[in-house]
Amino acid sequence: MSEDTSDGPKAKASRKQRLSDTWISRYKPTLPQEDWFDTGCTDLVLRISYGGAKTFRVRYRDDGGKTRYHSIGRWNPDKFDVDAARQRARKFDPATECKRRGKDLPEDQAWWLSATFEQVIEKYITEVVAHFRTSSETARCYRRYVVPALGSKTFVDLKKTDAGLLRRTMRTENGPRQADIIFALIRSICFWVEDEEVIDGYESPLRYRPKRRGKNKRKSGGRERVLDDDELRMVWQAATQMGGLYGGLVRLLLLTAQRRQCLATAKWSEIVDGVWYIREEDGEAKGTGQVLRLPPLALQILNELPRIEGCDFIFGVEHNDEFKPLNSFSQRRDEMMELLPRPMPRWTLHDLRRTARTRMEDIGIDMQTGEVVLGHALPGVKRTYIRSSFAEKRADALLRLSEHIAQIVGLPPDQGKPSGPITTNVVPLSRAKRS
Repeated sequence: MSEDTSDGPKAKASRKQRLSDTWISRYKPTLPQEDWFDTGCTDLVLRISYGGAKTFRVRYRDDGGKTRYHSIGRWNPDKFDVDAARQRARKFDPATECKRRGKDLPEDQAWWLSATFEQVIEKYITEVVAHFRTSSETARCYRRYVVPALGSKTFVDLKKTDAGLLRRTMRTENGPRQADIIFALIRSICFWVEDEEVIDGYESPLRYRPKRRGKNKRKSGGRERVLDDDELRMVWQAATQMGGLYGGLVRLLLLTAQRRQCLATAKWSEIVDGVWYIREEDGEAKGTGQVLRLPPLALQILNELPRIEGCDFIFGVEHNDEFKPLNSFSQRRDEMMELLPRPMPRWTLHDLRRTARTRMEDIGIDMQTGEVVLGHALPGVKRTYIRSSFAEKRADALLRLSEHIAQIVGLPPDQGKPSGPITTNVVPLSRAKRS
């Protein structure tokens, strides 16, 4: 008897169906990956992967009594239909499969069965991660967090508890967000190996749990942290006292309302006569390609930043004889937190962007101008018909924002307003190229 699937997905243990070619062609999966057990042949399983592949698998027990799965082919109504899959599943010999798994394996199969997790990670980085826009950061996370903890383990022996232990450890040492990211990276590499079908019978020990994820989502849709006047004053004063690159970064994030990475990777050559030409590159995150006339207070902070000869990054550091943008945000933030006169609720650098946007709304800057300052795309048909660069409106918005912040943090009036010609050493010979 087949189950009625019209009421949504069943629990994995009870997901059974008398498979037919018509049912398979019409069924629309509701989960990233589903296994359907055929009631016409109890050991036949249809796997519908998140990539859209529909693969028949046969369930059996090895010499040790462990349940395993062996792929017998992908569903094709013309070449390999349900009846053919049932016949092959009934003829499947577990003893032959167990013997084949033990010896006389093809060279590629033997490598996968003996490879360590570190070797599989490097293969995944080369073949898959290298094509990501965030390839460098993804590779860094694998090598920084996963390889030291799990790299020496044989990949096929990796258990759910191994990844769970790393996740729990990282929650304490690196925070819950970073722990979830690393757990998801481990899960993605396991799903990749499973979906590529390079190991017969391999099944990822980590599964998606959409119901649990749904419960953890905030009903409000995201963070709402905004610094009030006292908190803004404390953070500004601590950043001023700290000085250096990080102290300047914190204050400029408030004054420009840009993303952390956009500002941290900015270059001196992009600033011409007090105007910041934010570069636009293929594959970059949204919010690039703007032209912002910086207020005097922001230019003053830029002029006070330490410079490294030959380094074009505004927030540049030298590491192994190479110039790179600042990236030790967590460590520097902890140092700045010690300078606060009193403890304050947790806040992040991105909260400064949200605070700046909220302040623009509070001081009367219209919503459309506030959104374009942040780099958000205009909604609907506006993006088609409004082709203005909003240069003057952006400049006025940032100037008014800087005056507002200067008043809150107690700066002299002339530090928030223009007082004659703007002098700055940020004057390259030619305008920055925008790709």
